[in-house]
Amino acid sequence: MERKSQVELLHEISNIVSSNLSLENMLQELVGLAVEVTDCDACLVYLVDRSRKEIVLRASQLPHTKEIGHIRLKIGEGITGWVAQNRSVVALGANAAADSRFKSFQRLPEDTYQAFLSVPLVSAGELIGVINIHHQAEHAHTQDEIALVSFLGEQMGGAITKSMLAERSERANRRMEALAGLAGKLNETNYLDRILQTIAEMVADKLDSPVCSIMLVDEGRKELVISAARCSSEDYLHRGPLKIEDSLIGRVGLSSLLSVPMFTRDTVIGTINIYTREPHQFAGDEIDFVKVVAGQAAIAIENARLMSETLEAQRALETRKVVERAKGIMQHKLGITEEDAYLKLRNESRRLRRPMRDLADAVILSDELEKQRPGKPVA
Repeated sequence: MERKSQVELLHEISNIVSSNLSLENMLQELVGLAVEVTDCDACLVYLVDRSRKEIVLRASQLPHTKEIGHIRLKIGEGITGWVAQNRSVVALGANAAADSRFKSFQRLPEDTYQAFLSVPLVSAGELIGVINIHHQAEHAHTQDEIALVSFLGEQMGGAITKSMLAERSERANRRMEALAGLAGKLNETNYLDRILQTIAEMVADKLDSPVCSIMLVDEGRKELVISAARCSSEDYLHRGPLKIEDSLIGRVGLSSLLSVPMFTRDTVIGTINIYTREPHQFAGDEIDFVKVVAGQAAIAIENARLMSETLEAQRALETRKVVERAKGIMQHKLGITEEDAYLKLRNESRRLRRPMRDLADAVILSDELEKQRPGKPVA
């Protein structure tokens, strides 16, 4: 089979990158190109997960639905990990499994193949991943072949970096749009429960989380109380309060948790909690996004509480004015002191189990109706 020239490879890689494919689809196209270039029997691509210092299987020419995203190697582990750590090519023409660095995965039939060529994917001096080329039978890797696959690895590294940056930028844009929408909603209403529910639903949606809860601190009991949640299970919504020191993971039985505190004036007022069913290492941009949301949520909660306190103060003032007016009417009609009028209202309120404001309103209404009665002289 006639090998492609470097110019032809550059042209095909450029076409793949400019096609606006998702990272997964782009990797699959690049794997197909690698298979075509090398005439191999299998091709695997691993990408670096820097948060865990591992490389993870992300694409394969053979179908590995259950293995993609789940097979991981520590940097330095196995031949693939060694290539990642040393950024050097390994070419084994026969009996690859006999190499002292080899690590076998029973789920990968490629591990039984004879020949193995492993090349680092590097972009601008930064390790992106590793590409592995497998042949079932013995295969002597020529210098031209190794050079061509190394060139392909360099170009793939740049293409993957570009795609990952584009996806990261797109995620950031979607989250910024979500934050802008959230800010608009917070300005539309002062109802705390609606605010919290909106936040929980938005965060769960943007982080693709099966459960997102917002818990507020009950200062008196030193407990965290679930105040809003987006959850597929109704049972979770009815869970009782948690002692602040209790484990949230233990209570919900999920796999991973990101819990971000909400602060007002250096005081923790609650947490935003994002859960995943599968083990998940939360990326820096995910954590930063939730921190921004937590800050906005804290401001919204504080504003809602201040509004509630203001309304309560206004109601208290109005009640005091109504009671004062009712006392004045009772003093005039019954010829009693201000203190006696107050005690009479208070005792009647207790007897009837009605707020004093209601009784004061009744006294004022009765007085106004009496004044409007026909034939009643106006004072």
